[in-house]
Amino acid sequence: MAGLYGTVSGSRSGLRIGSVKLLVLAVFVLCMSAPELLLAPVELDALNPLTGAMKLCVLGLGGALVLLCWSGKNLKIVAGPFGWLIGWAVICWIVSGAGMLPLRNLVSSFGGILVLAGLCGATEMIGTVSGVVRLLVWALVITAAVSVFLGFVGITAMPGEVALSGQLELFHGVGHPAYMVAACACLIAWVLARQLADSTAPSVGPILLLLIIPALSFYRAYFIGIMASVGAGVLLSRWRRRKTPGERPGPGSKRLVLLMLLVLGAGAVVLFMKTGTREEGSELSGREIIWPIEIASIIKNPFFGLGPFGDIQLLRFDENLPQVGAAHSEYLAAAVCYGLPGFFLFVGALARVWKRVRNFAASSYEARVCRDAALLSLVGLATTIIAENVIRDLRLFTLHLLFPALCLSAGAFQRHERAG
Repeated sequence: MAGLYGTVSGSRSGLRIGSVKLLVLAVFVLCMSAPELLLAPVELDALNPLTGAMKLCVLGLGGALVLLCWSGKNLKIVAGPFGWLIGWAVICWIVSGAGMLPLRNLVSSFGGILVLAGLCGATEMIGTVSGVVRLLVWALVITAAVSVFLGFVGITAMPGEVALSGQLELFHGVGHPAYMVAACACLIAWVLARQLADSTAPSVGPILLLLIIPALSFYRAYFIGIMASVGAGVLLSRWRRRKTPGERPGPGSKRLVLLMLLVLGAGAVVLFMKTGTREEGSELSGREIIWPIEIASIIKNPFFGLGPFGDIQLLRFDENLPQVGAAHSEYLAAAVCYGLPGFFLFVGALARVWKRVRNFAASSYEARVCRDAALLSLVGLATTIIAENVIRDLRLFTLHLLFPALCLSAGAFQRHERAG
């Protein structure tokens, strides 16, 4: 009877872990996808009514992971650095009129916290961060394969996503370029971190493979963030080597330098082709127009800003610039929407995440890789958001902050063990 009970319990446990893995895979696939753009094509100056439904699906899956893995503590841990910012954002929403559309944007801006909390709990249940990374890789492969297939069968590409005449267009309403590039940036940080922890780990091949989608999608701000992440990996490697007297550059350090040169070369090609071939890329893709408008709005509304939907309302509707849509800078967006207090709270939230990740005492190989991936992800993110909005959407929030969130969760567990 005891043996039978153990077998049944083991099968239930295995079934539960399998269900969690499927949910994590589904979350990652949805985080890289935007089928609403294919299902309901809209004019540039209109809002897609199905976008909210897709975000609710991601939130629902994240909530299911929270309940299934019971990661309530992780919800507090991940939300902690953003707590004051969220509170101030709610106050700005009330001051701006407490409208339903700004509320949806507020949920979109911070809903990724719920999804990340669920992923942290799932990682604890699965048992390894590497297992979650493998699911992220599979999600990227699935999304890219479906997108290419839809292209071959003649499904129309999403409006505005074809960058150059003759360019290979992979994204046909399922795989969204910005979301897939965010996943690639996340995985590149993981590969770099493995190289830092183990000089024999392969890095050049996997990273060059992961650079295909960023190069094809021509997102300059994202590519510059990836370049910053790789550069930070090189600097971190050299700094650690200098802390060890007498250690000479090994094969891992040389590969990192080679990677930096290759990424810089690829970035130079992307930047040249984007700015030299496309008329809209000849300057700053409209940023030289919209940034002065946003700065003027900040000067006019320095304390409460315009509310959670403020930059979109300002640029898309008030200034009639639907082709740019949002602030194209997360720092400026925080100031436009939540005033100067919101800007400083936003920067402070990122600084708190950085400090907690940096202070995480990694005691195993996987923990060291996760911590370094988190640090490199934060460097790339902080660089990318100078000229792009990548945290406003909960799907991007989840992908860009995956490793920092996992480190926050592991660090809290570590402190609990020491206290016990």
